[in-house]
Amino acid sequence: YERQSLFALEVGHNSIADWGVHVYDRRGKASGDWGSPVISETGPDRAQVFARAYLAFTEYMSSTRGGY
Repeated sequence: YERQSLFALEVGHNSIADWGVHVYDRRGKASGDWGSPVISETGPDRAQVFARAYLAFTEYMSSTRGGY
């Protein structure tokens, strides 16, 4: 039995869509099913995208899990 993580993180970069950070909440999902991202941040500036994703994640954790 392999323990499945509660969150999945996807980070990507390409010359068309710039930087992207996507976080998936896998709670209650079947193995291999990520569903829709609960946080999705994209933009041309890597530092800003990561900062916005971090803030969105802490807000998400505070509102759905009572903190982080």
